[in-house]
Amino acid sequence: MDYLEVFRERIVLLRAEIAQIQESNERYRLQSRNDLEAQVAHGKRLQRLLAIQRELAQLAGVGSRVRSIEDKKRQRSRLFLLKEAS
Repeated sequence: MDYLEVFRERIVLLRAEIAQIQESNERYRLQSRNDLEAQVAHGKRLQRLLAIQRELAQLAGVGSRVRSIEDKKRQRSRLFLLKEAS
């Protein structure tokens, strides 16, 4: 399984969600008056952005570990090929 590709796909989805939230927040800011429902929705969007931020931080940590493991595997296979060639 290509974990880096899975991470990339998840990041693409999160970016799209962030863009959608930004558009909603822009509409919220442009309204002269916001009713209680709009204020609650704005608060929920803020909470979601914070959750996305936490998820991206987790993905960054896991992604760097996966990349490190993948790099080590490639390095081992190169060493193996070099040993066989000599």
